[in-house]
Amino acid sequence: MGYNNLYKGLKNRGIFTFLDDERLEDVDSISKEFVQAIEESQVSVIVFSKNYAKSSWCLNELVKNMECKEKENGQTVIPVFYYVDPSHVRYQSESFAEAFAKHESRYKDDVEGMQKVQGWRNALTAAANLKGHDIHDRKKDNYVNNKYDGKCVIPNRLSSMKMLIVLDDIDERDHLEYLAGGVGWFGNGSRVIVTTRNRQLIEKDVAIYEVPTLPDDDAMQLFNQHAFKKEVPDECFKKFSLEVVNHAKGLPLALKAWGSLLHKKGLTQWTRTVDQIKKKSNSEIVEKLKISYDGLEPQEQKIFLDITCFFRRHKRKKS
Repeated sequence: MGYNNLYKGLKNRGIFTFLDDERLEDVDSISKEFVQAIEESQVSVIVFSKNYAKSSWCLNELVKNMECKEKENGQTVIPVFYYVDPSHVRYQSESFAEAFAKHESRYKDDVEGMQKVQGWRNALTAAANLKGHDIHDRKKDNYVNNKYDGKCVIPNRLSSMKMLIVLDDIDERDHLEYLAGGVGWFGNGSRVIVTTRNRQLIEKDVAIYEVPTLPDDDAMQLFNQHAFKKEVPDECFKKFSLEVVNHAKGLPLALKAWGSLLHKKGLTQWTRTVDQIKKKSNSEIVEKLKISYDGLEPQEQKIFLDITCFFRRHKRKKS
């Protein structure tokens, strides 16, 4: 994560942040507005990066922060070490040593300037000795070991944020419990959208929208998009298209899969494929739709098979 991402993230959370840039490296004094802002702050979060000490502006701000900390009822200063070792800040080593070599070279004949540089060093050492956060190994800190940890992490991090959560294809009650367990998990105005094949998973007091199958015109349009792309189909394909669309019964999955299967196929292959579709459904579609069947309880599966076989006038062997 770069400075721009950090700045945007803080801004999105409503935290006013000043982003220093290279043009300010040689600025010796900070404006009255920033001095006032620092003095009126209750908490200062200082982000130390490898290039932090190159900016005299940043170093002057740090000195002011540390002065405000030392006052009676002074502000809280929290250092964050952004991919830099705290010891490099504390002892001005590595990249900090390089930066201070330039500062001391600049002020080598200026007594007041050298005193200022020493003040920067003192402020860096004092800040690095404070309790802070080292995010060098942040990808490790964010790792969730199990669903129980995740159940705690989500509300802790998102309870103050207005969120739009989309949970797709939920088929177990545990999924809802551990991903969106309560109204207090997210900030005011948040919305959670859940798609599921099992209506019993959804609480009675929530808004339910039951998605209908596609009407004939929309079904034909979806099928044509996948079977012919942007091409205009020949007249000879219309009869077969109608047969396929009628057989799909408005199911988008079937229309997409069969349309893609027939794309750029000749008339002979269309005839053969349509005959196969009419005799037995495509295996890919069956496997995906079978998810709904597998999610049923054993007794419910038996009832489903009984009903299906009854309407197809087949006898089912009792297992």
